[in-house]
Amino acid sequence: MKYAIGIDLGGTSVKGGLVNSQGEIIEQKSIPTISDSQENLKAINSLITDLRKDREIVGVGIGSPGSIDSENGKVLTIGGNLKDWTGIEIKEYVYKNHLDLEIKVENDANCAGLCEMWIGSGKGYKSAVGITLGTGLGGFLFLKNDLIRGDKYRGSELGHTILYPNGRQCNCGQMGCTERYVGGTGLEETYFEVSGIHKSGEEIISSVASDENAKKTIDRFTDDLATSLVTFKNFFDPAIIIIGGGVINSSHVWWDKMITKYQEKINSIDEMPIVKAKYLNSSGIIGAASLILNKNE
Repeated sequence: MKYAIGIDLGGTSVKGGLVNSQGEIIEQKSIPTISDSQENLKAINSLITDLRKDREIVGVGIGSPGSIDSENGKVLTIGGNLKDWTGIEIKEYVYKNHLDLEIKVENDANCAGLCEMWIGSGKGYKSAVGITLGTGLGGFLFLKNDLIRGDKYRGSELGHTILYPNGRQCNCGQMGCTERYVGGTGLEETYFEVSGIHKSGEEIISSVASDENAKKTIDRFTDDLATSLVTFKNFFDPAIIIIGGGVINSSHVWWDKMITKYQEKINSIDEMPIVKAKYLNSSGIIGAASLILNKNE
């Protein structure tokens, strides 16, 4: 059986895991993310060293936020909260410390998507649109057994499609981006617009039954998400839409409403399923490792 290491670089932690050719995580470790690019590179290197030990592994896959030049393993742009990460040569740095290993680097949402298409909710489907609902909105596009990356490696920036023209200012420089409304931060900002009070996403979700403003906020969230899914469905015509990310943990509050609104908005209802991701916190590690384990498939 083959083994590879998968690294998932997030805003709060760098996670790594030893993964076998069946997509099972054998061992997992993590290190807190800090606001220093060189220290985060050292954290990646340290996790690889700890996980490989004396084991025979075939390589390392790394998932990173931002637009990633997957051929050269370089960060082109970053719209998240990692400081000084634009331009970082991840592959070059790691390879210098592990000369005997194959190194591949990909966008983190794409890695989560690869996991779902390999052993998760997308297994057996030839095409998919996936979104990850976290602080913002990430995404992946999958067609004919591969990711759609785009000419400038920005082909899956679904969070930066425009939902409201001239709407809220986005960190990317545009106005009205989908992730400014659909995602954790967008949820909190909508609640403030409705109530004039600041609440965390968790507080909003937990108070839906007793707080009319929370209910209005969730109603707007489900409407905005349904509208976005209609756009993605009509543009890409996927065989399946997969929804993951941390916000999916609150889906018991909004999922059924979102599906109903989607069905009301779409111009033709067909058999295309909209499903929840099977792997959440571990998807980035497994998907990153799959860059190595499944490279010839």
